[in-house]
Amino acid sequence: MAQAYITVQVLLLLATVIPISCSYSMRASEVFVTRGSVAVLPCVISSSTQHPTAVIWKRIIEREERTVWRRDRSGLEFRAVGQAPQAHCPHPNFGSSDFSLHIQGTREEDSGMYRCEVEGQNIKNVMLHVVKVSFTPAEVFEGDRLTLTCSITPQPWTKTTKWELNGSPIASRSGIQTFTIDKVSQKDAGTWSCLIRNKQTEANASTSLQVKGILVPKDNSEVVYAQLGSSVTLPCIFSSELLFNSSSWNRVSKTSNLPAVLPSSFNISSNPRVSRCSSMRLVKSAYIESVQDGDEGTYRCSGEVEGGNGKRFEVERSIQLITTQVLSSNKNGKMTLTCRISSTSQVTDYEWVHVEYSVNDTQIFTSVQKSKSKVLSVPKEKHFGEWVCRFYNKQQLLGNATYQPHIMSGLEGKQQSTSTNKVALIIGMCFLVLLLVLILLQLYKNHHRRKMIFQYPAMETIVHLAANEREFRERVKEREKTQNGACGENPKSELV
Repeated sequence: MAQAYITVQVLLLLATVIPISCSYSMRASEVFVTRGSVAVLPCVISSSTQHPTAVIWKRIIEREERTVWRRDRSGLEFRAVGQAPQAHCPHPNFGSSDFSLHIQGTREEDSGMYRCEVEGQNIKNVMLHVVKVSFTPAEVFEGDRLTLTCSITPQPWTKTTKWELNGSPIASRSGIQTFTIDKVSQKDAGTWSCLIRNKQTEANASTSLQVKGILVPKDNSEVVYAQLGSSVTLPCIFSSELLFNSSSWNRVSKTSNLPAVLPSSFNISSNPRVSRCSSMRLVKSAYIESVQDGDEGTYRCSGEVEGGNGKRFEVERSIQLITTQVLSSNKNGKMTLTCRISSTSQVTDYEWVHVEYSVNDTQIFTSVQKSKSKVLSVPKEKHFGEWVCRFYNKQQLLGNATYQPHIMSGLEGKQQSTSTNKVALIIGMCFLVLLLVLILLQLYKNHHRRKMIFQYPAMETIVHLAANEREFRERVKEREKTQNGACGENPKSELV
């Protein structure tokens, strides 16, 4: 009987202990915290205390309890030193029901089981999991094999792991804590997040990934639209950590993969609007001052660079330049506008917008037509004004081209008026120069004549006197002849 009684007592004791331990494990809550952040271990009692209460937080390591932080009824706090976590409870021990423990700068070694004991209250267990996202290699270049790892310390029993890049989900098998990219590119740069979820809670940890190489554009799908006669920038920006051995621009031939001739106004990094002061980038962009018909095509920016670890590699980007223009034609007093685009592979819709200017130069935009047609018949009453052709793909606006007939006609009239004024000005200047030459020649002759006269004043006097005397004698002879003729006629008449 005694043995049977003892056996019954042992069974009763075991039946009591097992539910208690199970209740502890059932009450244990899980907290997931990113490495380096603040971990908050919850310990909230059902009601606030009306008198000072003693609180103690312990950490269980291999079945051994170690005090992390405690506070007596008097308010005196005790904190662990050495390798213990930097923990404290910010709430007072009087008139509060929240005794949660805050751990600053959480590390992997801070993970594990914690126990909160409040005087006169039930014991609460909290399991702290520290989450960390890392990648290898530590320095990532374009084309490298990249492995991202989401480590959780300690590992939970049940969990769901998902990956996100810049807030967008990444297609991967659920629960996989490693994600591998065979050939990394600039599209893989950004903020990588590991999302962890279980039945009780969810958390995420993030890390920033920078891929060294050409930052802009990110891939070879870059397309730049430019209207004929306008300027355009072809972007090519490298990481500043790279050391350049060489960099160049070339144009891909339309018929072969060989280099073609660059436009006459093509310059490298000569656009004043491009910032060169950024400490994070090296600008090797190209600038075309005036885009001409025939400049469309594929341009390639390439460079041989060297990383800080001495690794050399070559990177390049291809950029497609597409030219735009609005052509006009007049027939029977009707104007037709055509939106000419050198490549319409990405264009799905066109929109024609009429722009008018008010008295105070305010622009008024009126959408006239939006369809898949690139041709617009302009009403007679709207021949003047500014017309804009906008072209779209399925997601966004790609670019636009502008036609300004009133400005064009004004420019033509201005050019004709300028040409006429120039001709009149040239004729007037020639006449004035000729008149000045004649006046100067006459002045020179008079001056020369006076100069010759003043060299022999006595001879001039003699010549002048001789001429006067000769003239006087001729006059006297003429007078005598007149008188003699008159006297000869009178005697004859008297004899008769």
